[in-house]
Amino acid sequence: MTEFYYKDYDDYFEIFVEHSKKIAEMMSQLNYQITEFGLEPVSSYKLFRMTLDLLYHADQTYKIEKDIPNKYDLLAFPSSNEMLNSMRSVLKEELDRYLGSSDATNQ
Repeated sequence: MTEFYYKDYDDYFEIFVEHSKKIAEMMSQLNYQITEFGLEPVSSYKLFRMTLDLLYHADQTYKIEKDIPNKYDLLAFPSSNEMLNSMRSVLKEELDRYLGSSDATNQ
């Protein structure tokens, strides 16, 4: 892993500050929601972990609402019928090659 903060501290620091502000804002919002619902307050560490966990679910919802394709949706996997037909073809070719080579040795 490249330590960008070590090689280009000034530019990296600007990006780090922006990210830390956004995470802190999200932590503050989550803390507000927790107290608003009358739940027990949590430690800063737990609040941070909960915020990061929620980012995954927020990302998934954001992708759905903005119609952003999942990176795995872009991969084209063959259907099971295509896979079976391909395997049949390969097996047939190998069997023909095997039988053809044994016929040549028998002659």
